[in-house]
Amino acid sequence: MDKTRQERYNMIYGNTARKIEASTQPASTQPERKQRPRRKVQTTPQTKQNQKRVQSIDLAFIKVLVAGICVIAAMSFFYLSERAQFMKQKSVLSDSKTQLNTLQVENEDMNLEIEQSIKFDTIETAAKKYGMSKPDASHILRYESQDAEYIRQYGKIPNAD
Repeated sequence: MDKTRQERYNMIYGNTARKIEASTQPASTQPERKQRPRRKVQTTPQTKQNQKRVQSIDLAFIKVLVAGICVIAAMSFFYLSERAQFMKQKSVLSDSKTQLNTLQVENEDMNLEIEQSIKFDTIETAAKKYGMSKPDASHILRYESQDAEYIRQYGKIPNAD
């Protein structure tokens, strides 16, 4: 009863197939079952008629099937059109953001260029040429605002004293 694994499963090792010898024992060790003859189920004519009716495809089923396919097709078309519109709007938004960033950088560069182009010495000499002079302390009026407003200061304010 002690068989090796190779003998138990009729394994052949190697790179060539060998002819298997017919053994005296059957391949399966389980006893054969006796099959009982099947009884033929007798069906009534009403049952046969119901089976035929169920197996056939009637007009109502086809209508429901076509309606379902139409609904699915319409929903798919609507989804795809909305998706395409969304992607188009997303592309336009991206382009607008890129354009905005470009314009902001150009604006900052122009402001910097304008600030650097102003030469106060040239303005002062031109003002003296036309007879202008610096204001005295009596000419300066102070304004006190009661509303807190936002003020942008670009440079240091010189002392009035």
